[in-house]
Amino acid sequence: MSATLFTSRFAVLCSILLSGVCFYLGNGLTGDYWYLVWIAPIPILSLSFVHNRKETFLAAFLAYAIGRLSWLAYLIRVATLVPAVIMLLITALIFAGIIILSRSTAMRLKAWYAVFAFPLYFTTFEYLLFRFSADGTAASIAYSQMDFLPIIQVAAIGGILAITFMITLIPSYIAFAWYYAKDTTARLYLSAVCLPLIIGVLVFGYLRPGHADKAHTVKIGMAAIPEGMHNTSGQPDAAKDSTATAFYLQQIDSLARQGVHVVLLSERVLSIDKQSESGMMRKIQEAAVRNNIYLITGYTNLKGDTAYNSALVVDNKGHILSDYNKRHLVTGFEQQFTPGKTPGIFQLDGVPAGVAICKDLDFQAYIREYGKRAPRVLFVPAWDFIVDDWLHCRMAILRSVENGFPQVRAARTGRLTINDCYGSVSSESSSAHQQSAALVGVVSLHTVDTFYTRYGDWPGIGCLIGSCLLILLTYTRSFFRFQAA
Repeated sequence: MSATLFTSRFAVLCSILLSGVCFYLGNGLTGDYWYLVWIAPIPILSLSFVHNRKETFLAAFLAYAIGRLSWLAYLIRVATLVPAVIMLLITALIFAGIIILSRSTAMRLKAWYAVFAFPLYFTTFEYLLFRFSADGTAASIAYSQMDFLPIIQVAAIGGILAITFMITLIPSYIAFAWYYAKDTTARLYLSAVCLPLIIGVLVFGYLRPGHADKAHTVKIGMAAIPEGMHNTSGQPDAAKDSTATAFYLQQIDSLARQGVHVVLLSERVLSIDKQSESGMMRKIQEAAVRNNIYLITGYTNLKGDTAYNSALVVDNKGHILSDYNKRHLVTGFEQQFTPGKTPGIFQLDGVPAGVAICKDLDFQAYIREYGKRAPRVLFVPAWDFIVDDWLHCRMAILRSVENGFPQVRAARTGRLTINDCYGSVSSESSSAHQQSAALVGVVSLHTVDTFYTRYGDWPGIGCLIGSCLLILLTYTRSFFRFQAA
């Protein structure tokens, strides 16, 4: 076995810095250096084999804390400073705990199959986090891979957790191959089991998008006016509401002149209360009929005694096809609203389509309910936090890969995107700096049935069971060895 390179204090310091920088750049908010996530755990896993638990824990904690600094500005913006720092420290502590548990498995079992400890434990952690977190999948390391289409295609089989498992298996395999450098038999078993799995997933990912059918398309238009023109209060503001409505009606007419069939506006761009309901609904319906378009817009719904964050779908005849209420609200920002209860499904020229709003797309199990209804396209009014413009739109796009449908998403202070059912973005614009933005593009209505839509988060359940069995094996075998001695 060989890991002596990592024994010196200087090597430990270098490992912490290398791992931390790789996590910082690879798992940031932009996706530019996704491949560094494959490298980041290797130094920490390698030094864990030759250092005691305290040193390993400290090194892992510091490395992951450095990496999570890339999220600090975003977390401060959405959660303020103290909660942001606490979240950073907690995630670093959990990562260090996973490394310690993985180390114990490797040290006690002294077997090649301990290579699966780190991916099993890390994926189990994410599975449990998704199940109980108010923010859904937002913290997943898998989103770092969204600019590398081949690896994310595995989500069609096992969802987001399948990506997490693969991108933690790769560094674990490399670290163990290094550790067993002088043990030919162990390296043979490692390579015989891990390499076919890794290569198979990548080959599947390269080949899968080649089957896209671009014959059926719809021309889409999206628009966002400067952010300062919106009513952001959550309460009626006649002056701002009137100004924003007038500007959006102009944008709708302009997009319609470019031949679009559907116009999508962002989340809560309009505000409709009891007094303005009749006039506002008439304007929206007239715009759809006048331009012979389907019109989808997010709006602050104050029409009744209960407030909702809603999205309205109007067809080219002026009929209201859906008045959808956002299911998953942003903690601390949308406490005035009541969550919706059912997915938004409607007919677009006789084919099923869906509408969901922004944070709804953070919850893979909820969007899977849409997948079961087989929409040909999902429309998403959204409102992002500027710094998360790339990340949050890519989080939404992964739901397309998981469930096999294309998506059209329009965000205030974010990005306007059109993507196919494989997660490939065909058209993109930005309103992330609070400026106006418009986008005209074509969305393919090609869809595919996915294993994930049918069977859900089975990798999470499998990893949970596998983790329990591996921990049981680790400590029972160690106990029996002690008894024998």
